[in-house]
Amino acid sequence: MLVMAGLLSVTIPGGAVHAAPESETLDSVVKAIKKEFAKRSGVRFSVVRRGGPPATWDIKASGAYRFRASGVYATDTTTISQVGRETGRAREISIGRKFYSQEYRRSKDGKYTWKSPSTVGKWTYAQNLDGVIWGEDLINGINPGFLELGASHGATSADGGTFEGVKTTLHSGTVTVPKLGERQAGMYFETREEELAYGGPITWKLWVGPDQLPRRFHAIMRLTRGEGGDTYTMTMNMIYRGWGEPVKITPPPKHLMSDD
Repeated sequence: MLVMAGLLSVTIPGGAVHAAPESETLDSVVKAIKKEFAKRSGVRFSVVRRGGPPATWDIKASGAYRFRASGVYATDTTTISQVGRETGRAREISIGRKFYSQEYRRSKDGKYTWKSPSTVGKWTYAQNLDGVIWGEDLINGINPGFLELGASHGATSADGGTFEGVKTTLHSGTVTVPKLGERQAGMYFETREEELAYGGPITWKLWVGPDQLPRRFHAIMRLTRGEGGDTYTMTMNMIYRGWGEPVKITPPPKHLMSDD
């Protein structure tokens, strides 16, 4: 409900696109984000993602990112997904290369159809899983790697109206990449060709506040595999709140770790 309320409170501007002054360019947004990284602070987020190839599914997720100088160091995310006629729930905590998770799916009658670990409330542990690591290849409004890619493809700026009572600037653009994919850390892109990979345009919008920090990110991805293949559309909305507030992400208690 909070996610949807955040999305519904957005004012989409109709103002003319303008040449952004230096203080409103994507470079200034990247600088502001990297300052937050250096302060080792964090931010809370929510995301709604819909569509995509048949192997993907709609999700709603929320959680927090914790920073260190090099970027996102830890995440705590709860994801709700619809898998056919079943509802999935997963909570995942990533701290460096340590990864803790608990996931299950339930049918409409409330019965568990899949559990990991096998005891609800317990946690599994793994290490060195590349899929959960934050990287410069993620399609995310706080990822300097994606913002720098967008800036290199003719991003524009305009009056963004207000979002949750904050006056914003809207940055937007389209970039086409040869590969789009999904891993546990989120949707990602690659700029090198790969046979049989999904690729296509990413049309994105980023609303930032007067402090140049992101408040909302919206992306439409059109994924096609090879010439003449089917094209799938995926939309993603992300909301960022609580910049600079202390974010504490800790591993689950030892007594709740599973032997599975």
